Parts: sequence; structure tokens; C-alpha cells
Amino acid sequence: MTMQRATPPDGRIETERLVLRPLRLTDAAAITEGLSDFEVSRWLARVPFPYRRVDAERFLVWAAGSQARREERLYAIDTGNGLVGLVSLIALGAAPVLGYWLSRAAWGGGLMPEAAAALVAEAFRDPVVREIRSGVFEGNHRSMRVQEKLGFVVTGRSIQHNLALSADLPHIDTVLTRARHEEFTT
Repeated sequence: MTMQRATPPDGRIETERLVLRPLRLTDAAAITEGLSDFEVSRWLARVPFPYRRVDAERFLVWAAGSQARREERLYAIDTGNGLVGLVSLIALGAAPVLGYWLSRAAWGGGLMPEAAAALVAEAFRDPVVREIRSGVFEGNHRSMRVQEKLGFVVTGRSIQHNLALSADLPHIDTVLTRARHEEFTT
């Protein structure tokens, strides 16, 4: 497992290859490029398709407000050459929900497990967090593999709306408890 450095005061989380940093308005172009790829957006619940620059700009304004209210923790995944994806925790509290996406050009290099592991480790530093929930739409084998690498287990199935496909789809629900996280990181 990749070592994570302590979170600096600017809210960044650093790993060996990545910086998880606060989102910036200048990320709009990279977000638009990543989510304009149907093979990325089709697996995300709250992302429209086609995805336009105005969608990214609206998202960034919303994200700034959400972060200021401490409702969500949203991070750009930055390789040093700019944003290649996002990782987030929503519904903060005892059982936040992990979400993420990665531009197709960055697939296959182990970046998402590294980014997600760093945010999960940071989340479990808060003693209030008992578990982290997540899940995938059926058929999203890459994302399921990311969660398996982190120790998430399937807890059930549900139906969730997919905005890009404008349909209610089967969803595999997962969870990572604090105890299981400790098993996977020690």
C-alpha cells in the first residue's frame, strides 16, 4: 500500500505519485475533458452526458460552497501535470460515501487505488468515522476492483439513478469498516 504523508495545512493530501488538492476554477477544462468521455461518465450517478464546460463550471461553484459548509470533501487528483480525476467523500459523519472518477487516459496505472486509499486513510483519522460506504453500477469491474483492493465488501444491491443514461440501474453497495481498513493497512 502506498504511504501517505501528513495532510498539510492547505488541505492537500500527498502520496508517492499524486497530490489530492482542493479544486480550482481553472480545473474546469480538465473536468470537462474527462467527463466528456462517455466511458467515464456512464458509470457515475450524478454526471450528465454530454458533459459541457458550463456543467464543470457549475459543479466547481457548487463544490466550493459544499466544501465551505463542510458537507463534502472533494479533491482533484493531480499527477503534477494537472487534474486527471476526482475523489470525494460526501455525507460526512460516521459513515461518509466515497466517490471517484479518473480520465480514461489515466486508467491502468494504479492511480485510482492510490488516490482512494489516501482519502480513506485520511477519513479514518477522524474518530467519528465508523465506516465508509461506496458502490458501483453493475458492470463497472474496474471500479469494483479499486474498492476490493482497499478492503471494501459487498453489503447488498440497490437501484440508483444514472443521470448520463437517464435510467435507474442496478447498483452494488459496498462498505469498508474501520476494523477492516486497519486489517488492510497493517
